[in-house]
Order: sequence, then structure tokens, then C-alpha cells
Amino acid sequence: MYIANQLYKFNDHRLPENFISIAVQISDRDKIPVHAALLIRHKKIDYLYHFPGSRLPLVECHFNKSGWHIYKILDSFNVDDESEISSVLQHCKRICDQSKITYSYILDGSRYDDNGNHISKTKLPELGTCVGFCINTLNNILIDVVDGLLCLDDWDNSNIIEKVDQMSIEQVQSKYPSIDWTEYNAYKKRVTPLEFLCISYFNEFPIHKSQIEEISNDVQKEILSLY
Repeated sequence: MYIANQLYKFNDHRLPENFISIAVQISDRDKIPVHAALLIRHKKIDYLYHFPGSRLPLVECHFNKSGWHIYKILDSFNVDDESEISSVLQHCKRICDQSKITYSYILDGSRYDDNGNHISKTKLPELGTCVGFCINTLNNILIDVVDGLLCLDDWDNSNIIEKVDQMSIEQVQSKYPSIDWTEYNAYKKRVTPLEFLCISYFNEFPIHKSQIEEISNDVQKEILSLY
């Protein structure tokens, strides 16, 4: 797989006027991805679609561009078709209008339908991280995704940050006191922002964790080469 020279540091205006990309925020200290989003450019205007965690998801036009450094354009969308990009942007806005997501390390294969409603494959309510929120979105807007963007059985809770996990559990307990914790723990897992960025290199789904592990070090090296 060809990895080199496919990542861009925000904001490269040599790129097409319309595109959809996977974007990650890079930490100042060690230059690793720490937050995830979709960066959508429509008619030369940039929109950031993401779930900050401290508030509900949103589509931002005037966002803090200094923190959003790295992105890769998704090949699944036609950059020459402004209407296709516009359609995805409007869909993302509908999701943000409908969403009541609570931050949690849950990945259960959920998705958002054409009206922006959360469709769960389990008994769980709308839960997720910044990465999970974007994955659930891509589960519907990527035409080649049938059963899911990722083979989620490959992931577990080994990369969960305990402090954040405890905070999210307390939020879920408060909001959903009758939640099935056995079901909750069955789907507790984390896809990291770096792994999420690696998704952008694949066009066949579902993607296995082993496939991402094969390229993740090279993708991180590409990130470092841009600084």
C-alpha cells in the first residue's frame, strides 16, 4: 500500500475546492493524533464535523484551525461533484441536529440514517467517542460499507484511558440509570485517532485491525515528516 505524500497539513489551498477527508488533531508535545473529525471542504470553505465530548457534536465553519493539522482526502467521494459533497455536508448537519450522544468508549456498529437519526445494532443508547461518532457516520455515507466500516470484533478495551473511562461511566449512569451494564461492557472498546486516520487508506470494507497495524507506524512517520 502506498503511504507517502497523501497526508496534508492544514490548510493546503492547492487541494480541490470540494472534498471529504478524515482529520486528526495532533498533540503539540509528541505529535500523535489525539482527536478525530471529518474535515469537509465545500466551495473552498472548510467545515469541521466532530464530537468534542464536552458538548454535543457540531459542524463548525469558523473553528480553531491551528489545532487541526493533518488530514487525508477520502477517495470514495467525487471531488469534481460539488453536489455530492454538499449532500454529505447537509447529512452531517442533520446528524448534529438530532444527536444526543454521550461520551463513552462504546463501539457497537451503530450508524445514522438518512434523516440523521441514530440507529443502534444493540440495546444501548447513543454512546461513543470522537472516533466512534465519525465511524458511525461513515457507516452510512460510504457507499461500499455494508456490514460496517471496521471488523469491530478485532478491537478490545486495551487502549482505554482509565480516567476518561470512569468519567464517561459516571455520565452514562446519570443519564441512563437502567442501562444494561453487561451489554455496555461487551461493546467497550477503543479505536485510537491514529487508527481512525489509517482508515482513510482503505477502500474495501470491513477493515481488520491487523490491516491497520500494518500501516500505522508508517502513517505516524508521515505525520512527523510534516513538522
